[in-house]
Amino acid sequence: MSENSMKYHEDSNTFIAGKKSYFEEDINIDGNFIVGAGSNFWKNLNVKGTLKLGKGTFVKGNIKADEAIIGSNSEIKGNVEVSDELRILDSVEINGSAVAGKEMLVRPGCKIKFAKASSTMELVGKVSIKEIESGTKVIVRSE
Repeated sequence: MSENSMKYHEDSNTFIAGKKSYFEEDINIDGNFIVGAGSNFWKNLNVKGTLKLGKGTFVKGNIKADEAIIGSNSEIKGNVEVSDELRILDSVEINGSAVAGKEMLVRPGCKIKFAKASSTMELVGKVSIKEIESGTKVIVRSE
């Protein structure tokens, strides 16, 4: 990771990575994390706070966060696990599982291997989820 690619906003305890940032090691953030579009993570991404992943981001490992927004056209090779709310925007591919401690929103064009939400899962438009945890309350609506 180049030192220039990460900025820190102290008042909101938020770390910011610019567009097309590149990270080869595990990233552990104690605070919020905003990731610019087209970034690459070759290992795991752990955020103790809110994660906002820019569109077209690639994550080879797993993502753990308190809550997360996964930007459109992103690809996650591992699992996504959040303790609160998870929002997955248009055309995201998650090769592992997506687990939300509370609500989960899945937008059109997403492909997910396994999904589970503790309260409700809202599927919008055409979504491909191979398996949904039994007992998960699912709301399906058109775009």
